[in-house]
Amino acid sequence: MALTASVAVKNSGSLDGAEVVQAYLSFPESAGEPPKLLRGFEKVLIKKGKKTTVNFTLGSTELRIWDTKSSSWVIPSGQFTLHIGASSRDIRQSGSFTL
Repeated sequence: MALTASVAVKNSGSLDGAEVVQAYLSFPESAGEPPKLLRGFEKVLIKKGKKTTVNFTLGSTELRIWDTKSSSWVIPSGQFTLHIGASSRDIRQSGSFTL
């Protein structure tokens, strides 16, 4: 299983620059996980006035958590939210999906 999320990043400044785009995942509430877990990041260089697309692939490794009851890795069912931003406190876009 793999999910891919794409996000467009634009440099609206007057100089060439770089951005570290980060992907955080919120698990279903029943999973008992922290509010956001970092699941990917990518540093992109963007020329002034240009934009680029950053793709994040979430495979079974990024979607699973350790279940202490069964002593195994599991992918919980329910609603997940993927947050994209410059940091965990600077989220610029979010989207949800259900497994």
